[in-house]
Amino acid sequence: MAILDIIILAILTIGTYSGYKQGLFIGIISIVAFFLAILLAFQLMDWGAELLANKVENLTFMLPFVAFLIIFLIVIISIRSLAYLVKKTIDLTMLGSMDNVAGAILGILKTGFILSLLLWVANSFEFELSETWISESKVYPFLQPIAPFTINILDAYTPIVKEAVESIQKLVNTAKDAALD
Repeated sequence: MAILDIIILAILTIGTYSGYKQGLFIGIISIVAFFLAILLAFQLMDWGAELLANKVENLTFMLPFVAFLIIFLIVIISIRSLAYLVKKTIDLTMLGSMDNVAGAILGILKTGFILSLLLWVANSFEFELSETWISESKVYPFLQPIAPFTINILDAYTPIVKEAVESIQKLVNTAKDAALD
């Protein structure tokens, strides 16, 4: 077995175990919370930056980043806290063990997507893995196309991905311009 396969399978195993521990309900709610937090953070970022600007006079170029982060964390923590309360109730029923097994499946799928996304981003920044590792790997060819395929499907149905990327680029350019001034 190739070294890249061992690394990938170890990470997928951790994702599977994490998914099992969380369960399907928490896993799905976490995914929804993540996307909802991103959407709300982008929507409310300007408002949050204005609120912070009244309190802070220095480092104003950082305020959109700080506002985004604060809103993102508040949404994630709030939704996950409520989800854990519901999960405790599910665990008391017969659905608890089924929820955990389904969570393991979701965990491996989610971890596979995240690994694929990291590989895709790394390749975009020309940080490439050794050709020897890739050619010897049995898992990499299956894992690598998952994120690009999924993002292309999502992008066809919703412009959210494109808008998120444009907003991030705008923030980075604003911060860069402010840092140069």
